[in-house]
Amino acid sequence: MVNTTQRCETLYNKLIECEKQNRIIEKDKGATASALSFITHLKKLCNHPYLVYEELQKPENRFSSKCLSVFPDTFNPKSFDPSFSGKMKVLDYILAVTRKTTDDRFVLVSNYTQTIDQFMELCKLRGYDFVRLDGSMSIKQRSKIVDTFNDPTSNVFCFLLSSKAGGCGLNLIGANRLVMFDPDWNPANDDQAMARVWRDGQKKMCFIYRLLATGSIEEKMFQRQTHKKALSSCVVDAGEDVARHFSTEQLRELFKLESSVASDTHEKLKCKRCIQGVESLDPPATADCASDLSNWFHSQKSARKVADNVLRAVFECGSISFVFHQKSHNVEVKKSAEKVEEKDEEYVPSEAEELDEDE
Repeated sequence: MVNTTQRCETLYNKLIECEKQNRIIEKDKGATASALSFITHLKKLCNHPYLVYEELQKPENRFSSKCLSVFPDTFNPKSFDPSFSGKMKVLDYILAVTRKTTDDRFVLVSNYTQTIDQFMELCKLRGYDFVRLDGSMSIKQRSKIVDTFNDPTSNVFCFLLSSKAGGCGLNLIGANRLVMFDPDWNPANDDQAMARVWRDGQKKMCFIYRLLATGSIEEKMFQRQTHKKALSSCVVDAGEDVARHFSTEQLRELFKLESSVASDTHEKLKCKRCIQGVESLDPPATADCASDLSNWFHSQKSARKVADNVLRAVFECGSISFVFHQKSHNVEVKKSAEKVEEKDEEYVPSEAEELDEDE
């Protein structure tokens, strides 16, 4: 869980205020009339305010009159600054620490091509070699990029991947660290993308990072992913109206920014192992990554128990509010990997993946 910056928090609340006023004006159209557009704005804001700024510049944007004032007159969307976003700042630290202390490489995944663009700017800013794969590329181009990255002698540090182009069969064992930068409504899509580095032929320990803006719509989405019984009302197909799956009260809860807690998810777990932000009792020894979050390690005030040296160092930057972390057991990892390889067929992108359209 990553703290939002002050600017992002102000803009987040401005968007909520503006949407409430729009709902009053458009009451006759129903409570969910503009929810999809609003949800998209909030999700993009969690990634970086630049993404929302671009949307607010459009003449037909329903939020621009109230929200553009949050940006200073000197704001320049073409001058990339990772510190404007809590998640981008943490990603910047993760990459820097890894680069300095290991020879590991990364896959960076997002649902938005605009965010992939931001990854590119970050790599250029820090001098990292990178390749990019999205739906605009042919199968031949994709194959060449993957082969280049998986070459052990390659200098490419980051593989930038659109989640819509990261289907089954895509093998990215050139990296052993993957960052899932934003969640999808469908947890199966996230799971598929996160499995790209943990494949047959991988010889290094893998690390998967999921970055979620604390108390935001992202954390609410993540909560819905982890509750299997509620999943059927939240999983949607591409292009389907998300809003109609929620009541007015559910939407109100979904939009609310819980900025006063280290993790809204942890609060809802009502964890009895943690006392005043300190984990007093370890999870069961049999717990692993497939276990309920209540049986993961919980780190809020200290990263002492975090096994990953990189994340433990990044925790000190002050932008991380909470960490759920767990390790797969070696025996189970082997079995799971074999099972995945049996099911996977050669990757052929669908028409939808080729389009790689943003929400």
